[in-house]
Amino acid sequence: MPNMSGEKTESTAPINRFLPCLPAGIGQQYANELGDSTDWILDPFGALPRFSVEMARAGQRVLVTTGNPISRFLMDLEANPPRFADLTALLSDLAAVRKENTRLELHLQSLYLTRCENCKRELPAEAFLWDSKTNTLIGRIYNCTCGSSGEHAATPEDLELAARWMKADKIHRSRALERVSPINDPDRPFAEEALSFYPPRAVYAIGMIINRLEGLSTSEEARRNLSALILFAIDSTNVLWSQHNERPRPRLLTFPAVFRENNVWMAFEAGVKALGSNENAVPLTIWPEQPPESGGVCVYEGPLRELARELKGIPIKGVVSPIPRPNQAFWTLSALWSGWIWGADSVGSFKALLRRRRYDWQWHAEALKSLFTNLSVLIKDETPFIGILAEPEPAFLTAVFLAVQSAGFELNTLDMSPEMDADQLVWKKISVRRTYAENKTSNSGMISPRGQKKPLPLDVNFIRKALRDLLETEHKPMNYLALHAGVLVILAKKGMLTWSDDSVSQIEKIIPQALSSEEFIHLEYRTSHESGIWSLRRWDQQQTLEGL
Repeated sequence: MPNMSGEKTESTAPINRFLPCLPAGIGQQYANELGDSTDWILDPFGALPRFSVEMARAGQRVLVTTGNPISRFLMDLEANPPRFADLTALLSDLAAVRKENTRLELHLQSLYLTRCENCKRELPAEAFLWDSKTNTLIGRIYNCTCGSSGEHAATPEDLELAARWMKADKIHRSRALERVSPINDPDRPFAEEALSFYPPRAVYAIGMIINRLEGLSTSEEARRNLSALILFAIDSTNVLWSQHNERPRPRLLTFPAVFRENNVWMAFEAGVKALGSNENAVPLTIWPEQPPESGGVCVYEGPLRELARELKGIPIKGVVSPIPRPNQAFWTLSALWSGWIWGADSVGSFKALLRRRRYDWQWHAEALKSLFTNLSVLIKDETPFIGILAEPEPAFLTAVFLAVQSAGFELNTLDMSPEMDADQLVWKKISVRRTYAENKTSNSGMISPRGQKKPLPLDVNFIRKALRDLLETEHKPMNYLALHAGVLVILAKKGMLTWSDDSVSQIEKIIPQALSSEEFIHLEYRTSHESGIWSLRRWDQQQTLEGL
């Protein structure tokens, strides 16, 4: 498999901050490695649409499963990106729509009017700044033609304008909620909670443009392009944007200490620049229609367990996918966004995510285990399964290792790339015949219901020895993540990863416990075991003696 490489650039694509952070072009590297046969590549998560489309652009047929309507729409936008000229013309037409006696652009900009401190000219603010603890407007950001720009304190006029929109908020918020969850829907309170992360002005402005989308009597392409701009703006104008860049990649729906209330119309203008492209389209079909043998993406609109019953005669040469992290913010907002843009019927069963609150690592491990178990039914023995973990951390690795091994796969390789902040793991499905032969010759005779040898319970002394062996093999200190990953590899190779209802937390506790032994030393003297650089204490003592 290729060594992960590429330039890690910040994409301007919609909702990029919620997606796995991987270099552009990495999908093509994997596509080239898997060869040019007409067999398919399966991406069972669809977590990074750009990745799947890159593989298709390189000439592969890629089958992607996803139950998230937003992920499916992003896949469509990646495969067939809107033309810059088309988006520009669309925004120009939208700007000229009349709202009473005013152009829509001027009306929406008027929601954010402020006054320049220097020349006293009235102009739209780029953003207002709010203190989330007191729910108080404290500042504004603008760029005036007189040269005055940047952050300034809020004025009484700013406070008065914000107060007017707060008073008018109820009716506009009710209309938005009705699109997601009708009045008697049991999920309505959860939709309302998700919508609370949007300021009153954003709810009003986005709702007005969605109404234009509903009444747009034009081509499907124009409606799709407007939906793309709405999605870009709908992500740009929630309160998860922090002024001080805290949590730049949010995973929970929480208010930053100081959040930005971004200008909706300016978000649409930014969307034109971000989404416009001259890239050639890639064939994209919806299952069961298949793309051409020359390459393309086929999207299965549902979970992998349902595809398993339908997938017949489709040869899978490899499974390649970025593995997502648990992200309550993205999944909850995806359900909200889908209903808000396209109506409640578009959300379907995915709406249930509005009410989910438990997204811990054990829950994630269980969800992954279910998916990987279905995957093992779909693919043949020895089919390579490549998982890419962006922004890895110990619990993420533990959840993935446990889920994959429990589903009947064995680890081949683990490659860590600190430069890319990503790990690559390669597994293969365990052959039933091979497993039976191994069990038959095993001295222990302890066979689990899955047909594998029963894992041994974890022992802190065994973990301590594994850590010592890892350091001695490397002949140098190691960071905690590398040590943690090394222990997981050893446990996986020996079949010692035991599944239980709290298996993730057990492993997360026992490795730091093993490191607390006097034979290890934390070189950075941090309070947390799960960070910093670790070494063997005797190395430090030897260096001291040699220096005497």
